[in-house]
Amino acid sequence: TSPQLFGSQGSRSPLINWYLEEIGQEYEMVDIQTVDRSSPSFPNPFGQIPAMSDGDVRLFESGAILLYIAQKYGGYDSPEALASVSKWVVWANAALDPVVFIENENGQVLDTGLRGRPKKIERLEAFLEGRTWLVGDAFSVADVAVASYLLYGLMFFPDVSIGKWPNIARYMAAAAQ
Repeated sequence: TSPQLFGSQGSRSPLINWYLEEIGQEYEMVDIQTVDRSSPSFPNPFGQIPAMSDGDVRLFESGAILLYIAQKYGGYDSPEALASVSKWVVWANAALDPVVFIENENGQVLDTGLRGRPKKIERLEAFLEGRTWLVGDAFSVADVAVASYLLYGLMFFPDVSIGKWPNIARYMAAAAQ
């Protein structure tokens, strides 16, 4: 049976869809409107999306889902291979997200840190010098995690210019292909 992804376009589930499509993994997209998210059978005990079930495995949080998919279906099946991408997936969720999306205490997005010159973005710009992708010479789950936040930032805040970061702009254009 194929993994079941519970999500919507307004959540972080599109980045999971993106990775599943990139690796050619079949999956079932579950219409979240048809599911009781308070049910004990829902994969996320907090009732939030994205969530995934794959056989007896129940997952929530986009980064955890991406890492599971990478290990089970994406070829990152050794500790070393998984380590090469997991640090970027965790960084995207823990460090990049709060820079790109400035939220209030209720989780409502108020603005973006991309208007300034955040240290984390400046360091990413330097890291991408001479590189096409974050890990090795091929697009990976690490790029899905990092590029998705950057691309979402521009979707939500189209008035923000990333021209001050030419390596990031080039990286985002490559990832969006």
